[in-house]
Amino acid sequence: MRIGFTGLGFMGTPMARTLLRAGHDLVVCSRNEAAVAELVRDGAAMESSVSAMAAQVDVLCSCRVTPEQSLDVFTGPEGALASARGDLLCIDFSTVDPGTSRRIGETLGAAGLGFLDAPVSGGPAAAAAGTLSIMVGGPQADFERARPVLEALGKSVFHMGEVGAGVSTKLCNNLITGTLHVLLAEAMVLGTKAGIDPRRLYEVLRVSSARGNTLERAVPNHFLPRNFEPASALTTIIKDLDCVAAMAKDLGVRMLLPTLAQQCFVEAAGLGHGADDLSAVILPMERIAGVKVGPA
Repeated sequence: MRIGFTGLGFMGTPMARTLLRAGHDLVVCSRNEAAVAELVRDGAAMESSVSAMAAQVDVLCSCRVTPEQSLDVFTGPEGALASARGDLLCIDFSTVDPGTSRRIGETLGAAGLGFLDAPVSGGPAAAAAGTLSIMVGGPQADFERARPVLEALGKSVFHMGEVGAGVSTKLCNNLITGTLHVLLAEAMVLGTKAGIDPRRLYEVLRVSSARGNTLERAVPNHFLPRNFEPASALTTIIKDLDCVAAMAKDLGVRMLLPTLAQQCFVEAAGLGHGADDLSAVILPMERIAGVKVGPA
């Protein structure tokens, strides 16, 4: 299968490499020149625009960040719609709001093109290993067409319903993950301020009712070793929680804890940590409490 891929960032680059490793014929387009050069060395072809790429592939994949970027990739003047063949299937791996996904799906569908929203979870390591969780929204026929791509990238692939259902599912996941990062940061700062060794506190939490994937991500990988290199950028979770808010407003559902958590992320971004990992939400809390979780 000939696959086009744009959006070669933290997630897109290892995903594209995984598709190459699975034996697919890959064409890439990105402003990330280093990632493009690396993938070309591995066997990918390169195109200068999404529209040029769309004219020659069977499936066009995107892994950008914001709703505006997704709209541009698929429906913009240099996007897929500009030159795509009638049998093109588009897959958006981005986490955006369901309204944006439905808008893209309707626009592409009117031109006879297929579309799936298929956000992913698992981080760069799972993207490199081909073990992502993928939540898919779109017609069953398009989902079946996309199986060779989805199953190369993911260990757990879920068809959740029509267009918009994939990103709706992912936003439910991310509102939990984002809020838990804030709660864990507060707990670790509180315990440290109380004189508890933060490593011992983590040992207790991981075998008690607080245990979970977010605990295992945030505390041993980021809080304790003071590692705030971005596996998922803090500005990205702010965007995700913006999408949660838009979705909740459309559905008439109140969102209390995620809204409060977002303000903590906004505070950290305002203090210069927007490009850091979302675990950097702990840094303003430490400053206020006058303690540091992990080694000095």
